[in-house]
Amino acid sequence: MKRAFTLIELLVVIAIIAILAAILFPVFAQAKEAAKKTACLSNMKQIGLGVQLYLNDSDDRMFFRSGSANSRSGNIPTVNGNRWWNLLVPYVKSSEVFRCPSDPLPTPSKDVNGNLTIQRSYIAIFPAESIVFTSLPNPTDTVVITEKWGQDYTGIVSDSWIEPYNGDFSIDSHDSTRTYKAADRHAKQMNAVFFDSHAKSKNGGAIRASKDLTGCQLIYSFPFSGVNPPSVTSTSAQPGQPNVCSTFVWP
Repeated sequence: MKRAFTLIELLVVIAIIAILAAILFPVFAQAKEAAKKTACLSNMKQIGLGVQLYLNDSDDRMFFRSGSANSRSGNIPTVNGNRWWNLLVPYVKSSEVFRCPSDPLPTPSKDVNGNLTIQRSYIAIFPAESIVFTSLPNPTDTVVITEKWGQDYTGIVSDSWIEPYNGDFSIDSHDSTRTYKAADRHAKQMNAVFFDSHAKSKNGGAIRASKDLTGCQLIYSFPFSGVNPPSVTSTSAQPGQPNVCSTFVWP
């Protein structure tokens, strides 16, 4: 006679399989997210190369913020060709590099023709706009572009620029597990492109603790109309979000 499995033996096998699945599935999920983080960083390295090429063609001056009277370059009209990602598109392989694989809600952004063809997960640092590379004391620690969230408690986040003095790098007052506007989506880290064009993953807390990484030093050292040294100590314009620049000691 052939001996069959008893009900107890079948239940034991099922229990073992369930335990193994519970152990392995989170590991697989972490491995998948690690791969997405690496792909995201690779995208930003390509953007960093685009930044370097742009600087070479622009007398070492960083791209500008259009449509703002407070821009270092003056009130440049907001036309699609002036948006910072479109200024970099000619220097990168594909507009696909502007999307992070870990971002479930990238912002549909206009290309040079006005079509919403660019899915954008990244955001530029306002204090870095129109800065000349050769004037910076710490270009390797000065962030130009980083990651942004696609949504917060108010709804969709479609911003193109981060303003550190308005709480964009601070902890979200409505969700203490995340940074407010800059996205520390990779286990509390965010990928960033620096002024010398290299890309690196940085801890959100480390960014908030640094005058250079936040861009606060740029405000103090290179002031311009509307954004000047008082901005680094003023109250944030964003309700509930502290001005991260005000935490630093200034001469």
